[in-house]
Amino acid sequence: MEQVLIDRIRDLAPLEPGSGASKDGKPAIGNEFAELISGLISEVNQKQKAAEDNAVGLAKGEVGIMDAVVSLNEADLSLRLMMQIRDRAIDSYQRILRTI
Repeated sequence: MEQVLIDRIRDLAPLEPGSGASKDGKPAIGNEFAELISGLISEVNQKQKAAEDNAVGLAKGEVGIMDAVVSLNEADLSLRLMMQIRDRAIDSYQRILRTI
């Protein structure tokens, strides 16, 4: 998940000074960042649901213990990553407000 996030951020094109769009006519980077975060939240939600389904399947004997543990760990790590992103975004926003 971390590498996916890094790759997506690297793909964002830099803005031309004074323009609301990037050099190739794509939407402003703020819109792309919002879409990126929205997509990551969706991925985290899907992993949480998959982990829940695997836990229920494990209880019913339909899913192996390794599959359940792996999906639970993936869901946990992706949620922790999103929490770190949220915390850093809030910290950055607060720093910007202090400088204004």
